[in-house]
Amino acid sequence: MARPGCRRKVDQMRVAISTAAAVTLAAGGAFGWYAWNNTSYARRDAARVHAAGYVQRSHTLHSGINLAYAEGPDNGPPVLLLHAQTSAWQTYNRVLPGLARDFHVFAIDLPGHGASSRTPTGYDVHTLTAEVAEFARQVIGQPAIVSGHSSGGLIAAQLAAEFPKLAQALLFEDPPFFSTDPDRAPRTFNYVDLATPAHEFVHQEVEHDFTSWYLEHNAWIGYFGRSRDRIVSYAKNYRRSHPDRALNLWFAPPKTNEVFAHLNQFDPAFADAFYTFSWQQGFDQAATLSRVHQPAILVHANWRITEAGILEGAMTDEDAARACALMRDCHLERVATGHGFHVEKPAAFVDLMQRLAART
Repeated sequence: MARPGCRRKVDQMRVAISTAAAVTLAAGGAFGWYAWNNTSYARRDAARVHAAGYVQRSHTLHSGINLAYAEGPDNGPPVLLLHAQTSAWQTYNRVLPGLARDFHVFAIDLPGHGASSRTPTGYDVHTLTAEVAEFARQVIGQPAIVSGHSSGGLIAAQLAAEFPKLAQALLFEDPPFFSTDPDRAPRTFNYVDLATPAHEFVHQEVEHDFTSWYLEHNAWIGYFGRSRDRIVSYAKNYRRSHPDRALNLWFAPPKTNEVFAHLNQFDPAFADAFYTFSWQQGFDQAATLSRVHQPAILVHANWRITEAGILEGAMTDEDAARACALMRDCHLERVATGHGFHVEKPAAFVDLMQRLAART
């Protein structure tokens, strides 16, 4: 699931755009630094990850599916990172150097993401969990601390319940517990912002670039009023000029650009599975959570209900409290950030992982 809450990001982009204009008038040098920071942060983060000893590898499952992943130096117990929908293992770049000091990190690209195989008939929580379990057995080879962000958290929960010997402890980063159920999903931001545009994209034949389609048809772009068309035009021109690059908006801060950083490698059929509810078919979240007996930390980020009744965020307070209560040994950690906690507060993410390891 990708970035359910968005008004905060929209506000950030508005501030960023206004700031960019003001700084341009005040000081060209400062504006140049601002644009440079926005367009170069990913390269600088990647360089730090490389310096920390990470190596990109791949592993082929028995089914022939190829999983790309990054592996860090063996400096402690194994950690398995499962990213959110539309992301890739590089989304963890800001926490990987810190984690490398005390852990042996494995960060994978889930099928349909990054450099891993696209498997349109296998985008459901049960199949994905089985594939992650096979990876864990064959590559990691011992119980790991598993962290799942957003929909990756749902996979982590299923992994802990179905394959308890593979998960030593769990860090759930703002997963959409209960809000992805069919009776609630249509009133969530993920459904209107990503699942619906993805569903429309895969059933049309005019536009072939999902990044361009998403920028024009997502839910939050309308908040920009007259600026909407300029942003869409810039994004489309960028993608036409750089079809092999991730979209980068020079006027938007890094945590906003992370929204688009891996869309060019994303299979929209994955998001369509959330629209059709095939992703979570047969997935009883309450029953699954009641079988999670490992030590767990559940991170709950900012959320709100819009005037239209749409949940902007992964869970309500009630959802988070219910999920944590169902697990045997769960600590609920409320954080004042957007959905991408590990991007916004990398040091706090590493600290939670260390606290969790101390409980094992």
